[in-house]
Amino acid sequence: MYHQIKVEEERPCVLVYNDIVYANRRSRWGRDYRPLRMHIQMPMYFHRENRPTPLLIWLEGGGWRNSSAALRISEMGFFALHGIAVANVEYSVDADNVWPVQLQDVKEAIAYLRDHHEEFMIDPDRIAIAGDSAGGHLAAMAALTGDLKAAICYYTPGDFPNMKEGADAFKLEDLLVGKDIHSDEKLMKEVDLREYVTKDSPPFMFFHGDNDALVDPSSSKCLYDLLEENGVEAEYYLVEGAGHCDTLFTQESIQQIVLDFLNRHV
Repeated sequence: MYHQIKVEEERPCVLVYNDIVYANRRSRWGRDYRPLRMHIQMPMYFHRENRPTPLLIWLEGGGWRNSSAALRISEMGFFALHGIAVANVEYSVDADNVWPVQLQDVKEAIAYLRDHHEEFMIDPDRIAIAGDSAGGHLAAMAALTGDLKAAICYYTPGDFPNMKEGADAFKLEDLLVGKDIHSDEKLMKEVDLREYVTKDSPPFMFFHGDNDALVDPSSSKCLYDLLEENGVEAEYYLVEGAGHCDTLFTQESIQQIVLDFLNRHV
């Protein structure tokens, strides 16, 4: 049966560019280099004008030791379909590159995206950042120490000096710096997100599960509280029954909350 129909272009198609090398990171011992990559999803219309779009940078977690930038490409496509470009960014996770190399990687990726904003049709002045767990820590640090419009942090370790027993048992925070962080007060302050909060910090959104056995909800709640005390716009969502890296965080209801937040701030 033959049909002729009229279709309205209500949403963009999404162009995906994989394995874009934004930097080469030298190992601590200088014996080799490895490329750092990102994957970009760019919304594109064919029947209306395309203008530079906001950008969301995503940093995957993994205890600062194991992470895949490609892991959530399909999940992040939700935002691309709603007109926000997305860059899933890889950062150093091997034992040879410890703090502050991870943050340097993230900032280098941000600089690369700004330098190439015309190529990827993104607005260099409308960039937000997000991440989960270790990636959430780096996303928060990048937002607190750089020029970004907003940050979204999922089950983020933000209180290293007072991490609860469940997290301390895994020495989660030691993985960031490559040694016992509790023996170095200066270093402890350097990686403590609360040390960088000011009244000029960008808006933040937090998600945490009340059943998280790895990073206690208090570890991100303390950062939210401090932002509130400084008059910074912040939202905190405690998700009932959710554990660490739970599929409840990937549901469309939460994605819609994040999208509304992004539309307000970027």
